[in-house]
Amino acid sequence: MRGRGQLTGARLGIRRALAGDRPFLEDVHVAALGPVALVGYGWTAERLRAQFRREVALESCFVISVSTWPYAAPGHAPGDPRDTGYISILDRGAGWYIDAFAIAPSFQRRGIGQAAMRVVLDDAGAKPVRLNVLRTNRARELYLKLGFRIVGGDAQREVMEWQRA
Repeated sequence: MRGRGQLTGARLGIRRALAGDRPFLEDVHVAALGPVALVGYGWTAERLRAQFRREVALESCFVISVSTWPYAAPGHAPGDPRDTGYISILDRGAGWYIDAFAIAPSFQRRGIGQAAMRVVLDDAGAKPVRLNVLRTNRARELYLKLGFRIVGGDAQREVMEWQRA
């Protein structure tokens, strides 16, 4: 991953997750996906946290951050990098699989997820990128906007794929 991209007056950063990032990753996973997983699966926050620990490998995670944000959050100076989410990417040789992707609710709907996904898709090059998304997840619309197409699924979720045109 290149790790940098532009975002309307802010700088997007993407870096490999470290062991010390695990609490943040779990918290963002539960905060961002909890409402969708509760509706889609009936999963509680505790179950989501356990699922994250069991299924998402730290080695595949990247922390998404933004600096030069137009405001200073409590305890942060303007321009300090703020961790805003994460993405877990598995390289399966012939293509990439996005295992998990979450932006903290307080940073959603600001273009951060879209900017991060554009970096990932650009870095993927000619490799296809796949993911699964709950039909009730509003991120589904983001994926369609970015050019993902539906290639499978079941009653609860869709399998989506992106390929460079």
